[in-house]
Amino acid sequence: MLRKILMGFIFAFLLSIPGFAQKNELGVVIGTTLAPDSTVFSGLTLATESGITYEGVFAHRIADVHLASLYLEFPIVGSSDRDIRQGTFVQNFSSIFFTPGLKLKLNGPGISPFVSVGGGFAHFSPSTNGGTLPDQSSTQGAFQAGGGVDLSTPIPHIALRGEVREFFTGKPDFSPNQHNIFVGGGVVLHF
Repeated sequence: MLRKILMGFIFAFLLSIPGFAQKNELGVVIGTTLAPDSTVFSGLTLATESGITYEGVFAHRIADVHLASLYLEFPIVGSSDRDIRQGTFVQNFSSIFFTPGLKLKLNGPGISPFVSVGGGFAHFSPSTNGGTLPDQSSTQGAFQAGGGVDLSTPIPHIALRGEVREFFTGKPDFSPNQHNIFVGGGVVLHF
């Protein structure tokens, strides 16, 4: 009986060795960016509409205690087509967020929840009638906090990801809105 238990532990350890070598993650996530409405000084509501958003993220594991891992994370989140509406006035804009930071991930069998925090910058570029307005483009500091979950798949080294990130930025030159919430899902390659 002891021999079977020992062989079971050795077999489980040998199967887990490739998992320890996977120190990097590369993810692609597609979702939407939401922002709360704002009331401007004239009493009118400024509505920022949601838009399709893409995220590319690279993470490198810097510490592993088997139950949890700590990663350096480099997410880039961008949206190219969002509208701001104030009455009948509509202005289109694009945004990009780069907020390197830390990610703490729990290492569960089949499911791995995580939280993330970081800081960097956000760049906003407004446009009207298809042309950009460079005098109103602005780059602001940005703080990001979020979380999500990775779900294992039958394909080795591939996981499905669902996540939410909130970006708090300095005030863009063309809008009082400082909150942007990204919600999305995608795939992650562990290597």
